[in-house]
Amino acid sequence: MAARWVKKRDGRIEPYDEARIVRAVLRAGRRYGTAEELERLAREIARAVTLFLARRPERAPDTATVAQAMEEALDETGHGPIASAARDWRGWRRRRQAEVRVRDAAPGAADRSATPVEVLSRTGARPWTKQRIVQALTQQAELERESAEDVARAVEERVFAAGLNQISTTLLRELIDAELFERGFSAQLGRLEVLGLPKPDLEGLAFMGQGRAPLGLEDKVVRAALERYALDDLIAGKGAQAHLRGDLHLLGLGRPFRRAAGAVDAVAVCGGEAPARSPLEVARRLIGVLRRAATSHELMFGVVGLEAALGALAAPDEEVSLALELLLDAVASPCPDDLPPAPEAALVVEASDAGTSARRVVERCNEVLLRRGPEGAGVRLVVRARGPEVGLEGVLRDLVRAAGAGAAIDLVLGEGEGVASRGMLPGVAVVQVAFLNLAGLALAAGRGERRRLSAGIERAAAAAADAFHLRRRHALAQGARPALGALFGVAEGAADGPASGAVVDALAVAGLDAALRYLTGEGPTENPRVAELAHELQGEVHTAIEAAAARLGLGRVLMEDVPERDAGIRLAALDLDRFPDARELLGEASGWATGATFDEALADVRLRLRLARKRGGLLVLTRPVLAAAAEPDLLAAALVEALLRTGTGRIEKNEA
Repeated sequence: MAARWVKKRDGRIEPYDEARIVRAVLRAGRRYGTAEELERLAREIARAVTLFLARRPERAPDTATVAQAMEEALDETGHGPIASAARDWRGWRRRRQAEVRVRDAAPGAADRSATPVEVLSRTGARPWTKQRIVQALTQQAELERESAEDVARAVEERVFAAGLNQISTTLLRELIDAELFERGFSAQLGRLEVLGLPKPDLEGLAFMGQGRAPLGLEDKVVRAALERYALDDLIAGKGAQAHLRGDLHLLGLGRPFRRAAGAVDAVAVCGGEAPARSPLEVARRLIGVLRRAATSHELMFGVVGLEAALGALAAPDEEVSLALELLLDAVASPCPDDLPPAPEAALVVEASDAGTSARRVVERCNEVLLRRGPEGAGVRLVVRARGPEVGLEGVLRDLVRAAGAGAAIDLVLGEGEGVASRGMLPGVAVVQVAFLNLAGLALAAGRGERRRLSAGIERAAAAAADAFHLRRRHALAQGARPALGALFGVAEGAADGPASGAVVDALAVAGLDAALRYLTGEGPTENPRVAELAHELQGEVHTAIEAAAARLGLGRVLMEDVPERDAGIRLAALDLDRFPDARELLGEASGWATGATFDEALADVRLRLRLARKRGGLLVLTRPVLAAAAEPDLLAAALVEALLRTGTGRIEKNEA
């Protein structure tokens, strides 16, 4: 009976394979005879070795016995030169196996003079063994055993033939990748891919970052590796392709294990069975919540109802200001270089009637942030105005002036649920935020190509929903956070708005104004028909994302103006590479405008209010928008007038 097993040098038992003897004869005799002659000889020698082993008593002869049988068969059949070449190769390979070690990093100057070949890892040097490669390919890359053996054998031959005395695990992995690529194992190649930053890129970042905070460089390196992992493994598919192409911009990929945004109710945090009795106690409790949230959120984390929590204490203005100063001292994080804070702390307050204690808290917040200036980075004041309360114009005027002076202030107008990504909805966890690139979709469709633009919107919305779906699966696995009041469950939002405990995603738009100008040649504030088209496009995006989310069972996907970061700049840069018309369309701007924002004329306010109705009825005016107002008094008056025209502040669908 023929031998069925072979014992390797390291003691492993493997199936006997006659094809290996054929390959060994072909390798040793490549200088002797034609290919056809060698092929015929190799098969005859292999059959002879198999018959010889069948007569031996060992059930699992070792590889040395098999090799000797092959060499003897060659000698006996008059092919001594081939047998001699096989012996020489076997002896050379045995010596190289004893010398080779693998290491993780490139050797230093002192190491290069060493004679033994080593594979050095972070855990130390170890002898070369082909079996480690086979194990990695079968366990990590899920390759079949036979294919893994072939790849490992080819890699071993390359290493030995190169005459190296030392080889790094990095180079070794590259050799393995090359063999996988040549054999068409693209899926297995992706599973073994190393996530990192090439040395030239790292050196470039270090050179450009000289004299800056090390934290910025460290953060960029980590984010670059994690972003690749998020795109390749967490999201992948249509969503990742749309992000790379520029149809979408997915925020927070550099921190893929964090949620985008969340919020808590300040009254709930500071109330309960042991309510806070002073502004300092309120500040202390909120500091603890915000610091814990900073470890699990990427974009923003809000404290809602700060004016109610502090106003209920009826404390003097001096104590309230001191508590706010301490809160900023503990939470504010001035950004080193261009590193954004993660997350920003949003102090969400309600603009109320003049003379009330809550109104005084809003005024103190405004004063403290204005006084801090850049030192208050990492904290944003979000002021919501629902309706035409007494003295509202005065507080809006003060907020616009403070924003112009550099204070981080957002103004939110109107009724309705929304703006979860700005930390305004307690108990709602925003998993992923995406920007849909309307400017790029319009450029891809062509001038005047309305139907093609609509088709592009549907495709981009479907890609966004796909990214939301895949990202949310990982987010839900994290479970609730008891330290934050167990606010983040897995419930879906109600049809009329997200409920407490809901998990949602947020979609914003970039380049709406640019898309309209490219499509029609005019802006929405210049032509009422273009303004109507802007309303239609917003409605299409809203309808498309809701339909795509429903197909995937996502529940709520909110359309809002979200903190933009560099989304508009990145998308415009990608469009400049793809479309010749993008340069003319971009003009002097650094990127596509995000959200429902156009020029800063007062006539634009009511148009924005109308467009905001598609995102839940709220209009967000960010600090750059407020700061760009040439006449703060006129802007404040226009905002109050807009709220008065909408009755209680609800933004009606038919608002002109």
